[in-house]
Amino acid sequence: MSVIRSQSITSRSTFLLCLMIAVSILGCDKKKPEDEAPKPITINKKSVVIHDVNALAKPFAFAKTMEQVVATAGGAPTNSVSMLKSVVDSFAESAFVHPVSGKMIEVIPRPLESVMNPTDWLNPASPDGMIPVGLFNRFDLAPADGSNCGEYRIVYAKKSSEPLDRMTIIFEARVPNPNPSKGLAGCAPITDFWAERSSDANVAQTVTALEKLYYQGIPGVEPVVKAENYGLPMGQLRVNLFKTPNPRTVPWSLREFLVSFDLDGRAIFKPEPVDDSPTAALFRIASGSSVFSEEDFNSFRDAFLGQPLCNLVNPDRIKKNASANDIINGISAGYDPRFNDFESISQGNADNPATETDLLLINQVKMRLAALSDLSGVSPAQLMNRAGTMTCGGCHQFSAEDGNNDLGNNATWPASLGFVHVDETGALSPLLNDVFIPQRIKIAQQFKENRAAFHQEAATCPGVAVAAKKVITSDVTKSREHDLYKSVDSIRTKIQKVIQASEAEPDKSAELQTMLQELKQATDSARKQESATQGVYTPARTH
Repeated sequence: MSVIRSQSITSRSTFLLCLMIAVSILGCDKKKPEDEAPKPITINKKSVVIHDVNALAKPFAFAKTMEQVVATAGGAPTNSVSMLKSVVDSFAESAFVHPVSGKMIEVIPRPLESVMNPTDWLNPASPDGMIPVGLFNRFDLAPADGSNCGEYRIVYAKKSSEPLDRMTIIFEARVPNPNPSKGLAGCAPITDFWAERSSDANVAQTVTALEKLYYQGIPGVEPVVKAENYGLPMGQLRVNLFKTPNPRTVPWSLREFLVSFDLDGRAIFKPEPVDDSPTAALFRIASGSSVFSEEDFNSFRDAFLGQPLCNLVNPDRIKKNASANDIINGISAGYDPRFNDFESISQGNADNPATETDLLLINQVKMRLAALSDLSGVSPAQLMNRAGTMTCGGCHQFSAEDGNNDLGNNATWPASLGFVHVDETGALSPLLNDVFIPQRIKIAQQFKENRAAFHQEAATCPGVAVAAKKVITSDVTKSREHDLYKSVDSIRTKIQKVIQASEAEPDKSAELQTMLQELKQATDSARKQESATQGVYTPARTH
């Protein structure tokens, strides 16, 4: 029996050996695991927004974010309290010098915010402690050339809130493309990482993964939370303010800040004009303004009647019978940054372009709309309502109010949650839930499947020079080597050398002041160049 068993084992061994040889020669249809196509992911809301306040509390603590911003800023030694104090101090000011026009632009001083203690913001147990209420994937803000991959935001809200005692701070990191030479496809490591969150078993798993992306980075991608991603040169910090002794005199408003340095070389948040929020007076009758000349008014209106007006009606022109959601998701502006204000008031109609609009401008809008032969269903009043939605104040409140929300072609601007789009409990506004988030999910799903632009068609704009339609992709393979970043980084390096030089070195202060001016100019230039690049999903990128 043992001989027979031995022969049987030998026969089987011989057979298996022959089979292995045959497979080796003929090949095998079964692919190695790494060669298999990735399993398709059905993307859901978890890949574009996380708003579980309890789950976010510790992993995304405000103090943790600030510590990383300070640690990555460079410059002279500072700390989170000092850096945040630059924000608080700005609330006492009544005017700022515009970085582009050089004009002195007035703002409403905010007496209650100006005496807040930044130490309280960093303490989640304090009534004034800033707590995380939402993470937002804004890949939809990426430019068509893929120079960056859009924004990845953290929204913080003041813990204790009453109708006249609220505040939010939004860290809006614009993240460089890890590999610009691949164009938009270079963003795949980031977008795929977010896409995978739809398959997570629970919110704890999702938050743990995103904590790594934001604070540590993932293979091939640096951390989202870095000082340079908040204004050197891209990205920003935005604050939503409503601590007020009297809402009639100190209304709800929004402001914007960029990371910069003070004259001692310490990192600060520097007040910046609010993107796509022009001074409302420029839409109204010029009445002897001490700030803007007649030439300024004419220049602003000439610019507004050009590409911004076309952007505001683009979805109606490229798609007949566009749905309300197509219109709301597709309109954009792209106002001339020379005329952006330092605050955007969302309470009432003080900053609403459709209120008290100069009749001469209304007539000019009417003629421009009539000249667009492929457009119907949008009146001058509805066009001005659309203009308001693109400002911070309009997007957050006044454009959702009766009389301001009619956009034409059966589109109505949806409601916020009373000046915010995510509140202190993590609840989301109808605008986000019903319109923006479904579109962002759709974009994420399409990009996951084929890496192509979801929509970047723009109708021609009569009288406006046609920009080159070809998207030019950089040939560099590292994110900060892209032309948009090189000049800013070069000046930052020089500033660091000046700061580290001996205090006894003559004219150190003057040298630093000159370099800070150069940094501002380089940052302004880069932001202007980037904002002028057509967006992947809308002609211009908005809030």
